[in-house]
Amino acid sequence: MKIISKIEINYFRSTYSVDLKKINDLNVLIGGNDSGKSNVLKALNLFFNNETELGQGFFFMDDLTRKRSEEARATKGRATIWIKVHFTNFLNWRSLPKEFSIKKVWNRYSDQPEVTYPKGLTSTSVARFLNKISFHYIPAVRGRDIFSHFLSLLHDALLDDEKAGLLRSTEELMNTLNESTSEMSIKIRDGVGVESNVQPPTNLRVLFNALDFATGYDDHSIPLQKRGDGVQSRHIPFILDFIARHTQTHHIWAYEEPETSLELGPAFELAKQFKDEFCEENQIFITTHSPAFYDLKGDNVSKWLVHQKSLDSGRETKVEKITSEELIDGKLGVAALIADRAKQAYENIERLKESVKRLDAELSEHNTPHIIVEGITDKIIMEAAYRKLYPNRDPNFHIVHAEGANNIPPYIKSARILSKKLSHAVIGLFDRDQEGRKQIREFSDHVTIEDTSFLEVCSERHLYVGLLPLPQNLVDVERVINERMGGEISLPIPIEFMFPDQVINDALDQNILVLEDRISKANDPELPTQINLTELYSNHLPGEFVYLAKKVRKNTKREFANWVIDQDDEFFNNFHNLFEQLERVIEKDREN
Repeated sequence: MKIISKIEINYFRSTYSVDLKKINDLNVLIGGNDSGKSNVLKALNLFFNNETELGQGFFFMDDLTRKRSEEARATKGRATIWIKVHFTNFLNWRSLPKEFSIKKVWNRYSDQPEVTYPKGLTSTSVARFLNKISFHYIPAVRGRDIFSHFLSLLHDALLDDEKAGLLRSTEELMNTLNESTSEMSIKIRDGVGVESNVQPPTNLRVLFNALDFATGYDDHSIPLQKRGDGVQSRHIPFILDFIARHTQTHHIWAYEEPETSLELGPAFELAKQFKDEFCEENQIFITTHSPAFYDLKGDNVSKWLVHQKSLDSGRETKVEKITSEELIDGKLGVAALIADRAKQAYENIERLKESVKRLDAELSEHNTPHIIVEGITDKIIMEAAYRKLYPNRDPNFHIVHAEGANNIPPYIKSARILSKKLSHAVIGLFDRDQEGRKQIREFSDHVTIEDTSFLEVCSERHLYVGLLPLPQNLVDVERVINERMGGEISLPIPIEFMFPDQVINDALDQNILVLEDRISKANDPELPTQINLTELYSNHLPGEFVYLAKKVRKNTKREFANWVIDQDDEFFNNFHNLFEQLERVIEKDREN
């Protein structure tokens, strides 16, 4: 919501003269510690509420910027603090122009400001307009008194909203209390000679100040006051947003560091809520040190860089609208880089969460052992292989895919740690390639199941992981290349390489399967060199197996899977060993 379009702050604390133009629904003030970000918000609090801190009036001599104080003393002039706010006529009142400004000026001789506005406006229309705006300042340090304050505002909102039925509910409560205490009232009347009944306070704000949230924790509830600072902080914007949606006034927030006490993931979630939800009914100004808020983008977001500039007269707060990535890089330095990386990490975590949630749902549908493979093409090929190798037998397991090898470990780990009640085996199956080996290393401290390539992660939770077994026709190839190269090389075997060489080369000739060279970089920082591993290893591989030195282009996996399942049954023989190993794992799990 756009209520304010421009702000001018003069002679307030560290802000000698600051203009914020083209203000948006959500306005993010970015800058280092002690740069003056908070002073911008406190200046707005002074304008709307005639106080700087929450519940505290300002003291002119403390809040007047030192430079202006010295100038006035040198010229024997009159020092003032003044703030001009430019508004949009968001209420569409005929008595107001499309845009107009209101200026407030403070001096040392009065606690109340002098208010000026353009000619043609009346004091009545200006006062009515300002009364339609509720301004909330939320400081960075948030104690119990902050929650009491906003719970009082919640009381006012419920009282203002007839649908909430607060008055009606209060009357019902008092009737019940009076019925329960009628005996006491009679004795008071007889003993004292005065009619006396329980009566609610005329102002329930005192009651609301004492209220608290009961928050769920495992199978019981805990008062919000007993929870961590991060959980408490997350409640404030929701309370404010509820108030905005249930009152007749329009709301502006000046919110210092909403990310306070939050971890990276919740901070990104909160930033998204500020952008997509909270600024629908509120105009919001925030200060931040968090990459979650640095990264906010959109037509309803403006970002400002706040910094201290050294002048002959001292240091002053300056504010610049951030309009390009170059400005961010130039002024924030490494912070911009952190923001990008933090956002990427957060998005990866969110994708993992969604994958784990989906796998959980799929695994609960079938009360049979489950094989979790890396991708949809692995699932297509393995299901076809079982049908071809065992045409008269129904599989005693169900195959699901994880949409990537890196999604399997989080599910296996969460199932192990979170005490998920699995009644059947869950087996994570990785390709025998670089990515698959990287992911299974997370379980390297677990015991290998005899005569298999699988590890027992947790027998009580029925959890296992393993690699595709090396096809028998490639055992000799791996031995030969190790002899020639003088090392311990493990051939990279994705599921596409489980087929005989003639099938793979046929798919390559038809461009059904496309491979790419393996390129690596030398570790020596003084002699950076790219090395073509495909060329290096191809010289040591038999001609028909040169494909083993390459990697599969991902966008051809689906076409190959759909093509290969129509090939002769005998070409799937290498999967016999895999299914036999899976049977051993499932049988062992049943014995446990």
